[in-house]
Amino acid sequence: MFVDQLSRKSLANPCFYFDYVVDDQGRLVHVFWADTTCRKNYAHFGELVSFDSTYNTNEYGMIFTPFTSVNHHKNSVLFGAAMLSNEKTKSYIWLFHTFLKAMGGVAPKLIITDEAASIKLAIQDVFTTTVHRLCMWHILMKIVDKVGPTLKEDEEFHQRLSWCVWSSETLIEFEERWGHITTKYELYGNEWFTTKFEQRKSWVPAFFNDIPLSGLLRTTSWLESANSFFSRLIGWKLSLVEFWLRFDGAIEEQRYKELEMDNVTLHTTRNLKTQWRIEKHGSEVFTHEVFKEFQIEVIAARDHCLIDTVQQDSDVKITGIIEDSRRPRVVHYNRSTMVATCSCMLFETHGIPCRHIIPVLRGAKLNELPSYYLLERFMQGCKKTQVFDADGTLLEENTSNKNDPETQKLLSETCNQMEKLVLEAKQSSVAMRLLRDELIAVGKKLKEMVAGKEGSQVEEFESYLGCSIPNRIDILPPSDTRSRGKIKRIKGHHDKGAQQNKNEKKKKKSKDATYVQDMQASCDT
Repeated sequence: MFVDQLSRKSLANPCFYFDYVVDDQGRLVHVFWADTTCRKNYAHFGELVSFDSTYNTNEYGMIFTPFTSVNHHKNSVLFGAAMLSNEKTKSYIWLFHTFLKAMGGVAPKLIITDEAASIKLAIQDVFTTTVHRLCMWHILMKIVDKVGPTLKEDEEFHQRLSWCVWSSETLIEFEERWGHITTKYELYGNEWFTTKFEQRKSWVPAFFNDIPLSGLLRTTSWLESANSFFSRLIGWKLSLVEFWLRFDGAIEEQRYKELEMDNVTLHTTRNLKTQWRIEKHGSEVFTHEVFKEFQIEVIAARDHCLIDTVQQDSDVKITGIIEDSRRPRVVHYNRSTMVATCSCMLFETHGIPCRHIIPVLRGAKLNELPSYYLLERFMQGCKKTQVFDADGTLLEENTSNKNDPETQKLLSETCNQMEKLVLEAKQSSVAMRLLRDELIAVGKKLKEMVAGKEGSQVEEFESYLGCSIPNRIDILPPSDTRSRGKIKRIKGHHDKGAQQNKNEKKKKKSKDATYVQDMQASCDT
């Protein structure tokens, strides 16, 4: 039924991409999907990808692995997702090849993952031109379990470590600060701490400055937000169709919020804090969230930055900037190209013109930001650009939906509220009885409000899932013990047509009553 759902979506919109694998016993092993919006998102924001394989969910113990990044509102955006039955290198190789196929063969410039060795080997095999780094958020989350009970509660230790990791701008600076921490807290014998230092080039921000926009995927707030979003989908022993309903509702809610932010950006005026025309220009071109960050730099340039020294080297103007108690900065401005680069590298790593560059641009009599600083991914209406797949087909969302956007929003909010109520009530039998009784009362009111004939339990089940119970089973449920036999690929949506009669294995029809009972038992579980 889960694969049928994906197939129906693909029939409704050919730009919906999915593929799957079964083992030699016909059991589902892996499945990947990416709808049209996911593929369009990748075309706009896919140079940077975060791949997370730490979500273990559903009743079969499969691993939920989303591909995400940051959109034009600095929020999490989905590129595609998969369910894997194991974490072997071969499984990740299949997934990355499938992901590449869905995205027209275009590999990301940077991918950030957790520390699994199998993922590293798969990336080396598939994403041969992609820079691979480890997720710092996942690493720092492990500290409390790796440094012992004493340091676990030591606030000063955590502050020092955070300052070392986040504030070190050079390799030497990081290594010196790490050495001081190691000495002060006697961590020479801590194997995990030593290993993290040996791996420093793969996760510490100071080693990422040469990767354009790498800072976007290293923001703790964004990583926590993305983790919190997907955590709503895990921790439940769900069947695949139940997981899909939860996932689909959550993504609809996420995209509705993006549309709201698009509307606010396009139809509201920002409050300006200075008389500088360069700030006004930023408010006219950037999305709200990006402009807020740019405005912070503008105000800091006005209130805290002073020009200290000015030198001229041919067509390049070299300006020294001092900023209160912070370290001095040096800005190189090329008069011919109207491009300024700063030693803080904020623009290179985060895409925002820094407070040190702004006074130099104003000194050059520029009232607008040069085009060099106007990254398309942060511009208003950046997603209005048409996107085509590898075959030249225009990627368009299928707007036909049985529920209007407002109903979709209400449905998602209702589901989320129900989950919260159940989680709260299950702590007390009295609370659970109260919730049950109130729901029964609400159910009676709804029956009076909603007209229509009362269907059977099976019909209600099918209506809730949005698909019919099949009479013939081509794909068996995943094995609880994971895949044991040799994994083989069967034809999915994209190549099932001409060879369907040859490859399709017809199963004996189950008796309707028995099958319905099995499905109902699975749903109850």
